[in-house]
Amino acid sequence: MLQEVNLRLFRKGLTISPKRFTSVTILVSTTLAWFFVTVIFFEDILLSQTSDISLVYLGEVLFFGSSAFFAVLGSWIDEKISRRKLLITWVGLGIFASAAPAIFVGANLPEFVSILLGLSLGLGFPCCMAYLADCTVVEERARISGTIVFVTFILAFLIFAASSLFSFGIMETVLVLVLLRAISLFALPLDYCNKKDQKNSSWMSVLTNKEFAFYIVPWILFNVAGGLSWWLIPQTPEFQQAVSTGTILRYATAAIFGLVSGVVADRIGRKKPIVVGLISLGVGFAFLGLATSSLSIIVYLTISGFAWGSFLAIYLAVPGDLAFSGAKGKFYAIGAFAPLIIYMSLDATPELSGINIPAGLLSGALSAMIFLSVVPVLRASETLPQALIRERKLKEHIKKVTELVQKSEKTKGR
Repeated sequence: MLQEVNLRLFRKGLTISPKRFTSVTILVSTTLAWFFVTVIFFEDILLSQTSDISLVYLGEVLFFGSSAFFAVLGSWIDEKISRRKLLITWVGLGIFASAAPAIFVGANLPEFVSILLGLSLGLGFPCCMAYLADCTVVEERARISGTIVFVTFILAFLIFAASSLFSFGIMETVLVLVLLRAISLFALPLDYCNKKDQKNSSWMSVLTNKEFAFYIVPWILFNVAGGLSWWLIPQTPEFQQAVSTGTILRYATAAIFGLVSGVVADRIGRKKPIVVGLISLGVGFAFLGLATSSLSIIVYLTISGFAWGSFLAIYLAVPGDLAFSGAKGKFYAIGAFAPLIIYMSLDATPELSGINIPAGLLSGALSAMIFLSVVPVLRASETLPQALIRERKLKEHIKKVTELVQKSEKTKGR
């Protein structure tokens, strides 16, 4: 009963059962929070293994590359064994990988730790996301995704704020990562949503899906632009302090607007929130390029949090909306995972290559890229059926009319 009361705010109007809602939310949100926290502290994690900064950058490449490789492998394994077995194995592997930096501290094994972390992320990610798609219906998927985004960024916000306040060392960081993955274990016994797919579909059938391409291209461009935006921020102590402050605000706004966008996307469709998110990020890039200062960085990161929350809520739902029989894991491997890998990889590129592009030129190019990416969204078909949108509007209209009639009758009775 207490669990039902606590979740009532998020579950209002949803038909999904409390146990299933809790299971999906815990499993996916802790996984995503683990990913974001790992990326934030990745350099510190590898510096516990080596003092060679070039090996740290190599470790980043290995982490993202192995994550993508094992995501592809994991989607194949998901077709061969039961979902429960794969998820339990994956979470257990994640707990061990999270503890590895402490277990192997001083062992000078940065490449091994990087690949192990990538394995623990990628192997079960498509299966985890397919679980979300199978446990939700199209008219509720965005709201549930928005709730997941809210929980994800609230966790990341609290962890990053605590780290800044208490100056986390490697052991504290490892403990947080282990706890995040361990919490996922509580999700699996709550409910088990069987696979709905009957036959397996090929990767080519996913890659050649035109509607999926219309949706995935803007998401990829969004992540490319987001990764390149870090090139605009000078690597000095003053600006890095602004980044720390802005990141905390970014997670807060991402949490709020992820929840809002999920609700909106289940009412009016997926396309409009995507367009709003793209425009807001384009404005943020323009603002950042006008004058790079501590204030502009904080404002940009706050605005980008709005865009990130909106996009993640939508793109946790869209692959599930479009996926056909036997391809949910593949849709999510490409639609949700690959763009995030691109974003995080580009984040490290300036340090690796030494490339330096004038801020005004780069911000203008990023804004143009974002605004142009609106075009494929406008060409895409809405994944939320129009009949469901009209049905919801009709129900709301009937409810309002009923309330007005009841109010009128009470007034006459007086």
